[in-house]
Amino acid sequence: MATSTSLSAALVLAAMIYGPAALAGGDARGNADLRDLRLATAAFHSLQTANDAGWDVQLTECLSSPEGGMGYHYGNGDLLFDDGVDALRPEVLVYAPSANGGKRLVAVEYIVFTELQPNPPTLFGQEFHLNPGIDAWVLHVWLWQGNPSGLFADWNPAVRCD
Repeated sequence: MATSTSLSAALVLAAMIYGPAALAGGDARGNADLRDLRLATAAFHSLQTANDAGWDVQLTECLSSPEGGMGYHYGNGDLLFDDGVDALRPEVLVYAPSANGGKRLVAVEYIVFTELQPNPPTLFGQEFHLNPGIDAWVLHVWLWQGNPSGLFADWNPAVRCD
């Protein structure tokens, strides 16, 4: 019983310190990379700061499906149309509606158009998947909002647009 309680306490502490990345599993390097991404995007909880830093193109309204929500996608025009992936500079920041009527940072999304890169990239040990609607390889990372469907799932049942 004491071991179970200690393990539970350690998991809660890890989640508080490192967020969802700590519970993602995988190797230590992958978790360190996710920690670095959290540090790199922490300032963008302020949408104005994100806009000022280049994530100023609202690509979507708040997206939802029966599987859950995604939120509003804000793209960085300089990053969207390059052919590479930079783990610390995602092409898109994803915001969900907040209780006070604003928007809160919940995830990042990496996007690489297939015409620029014919093979899916891999990041954090995850191979990007094809989004046929935009003909691009994509990867979501729910860095700032826990996702019951998984850290790298497209949709998050905990995100609501209404």
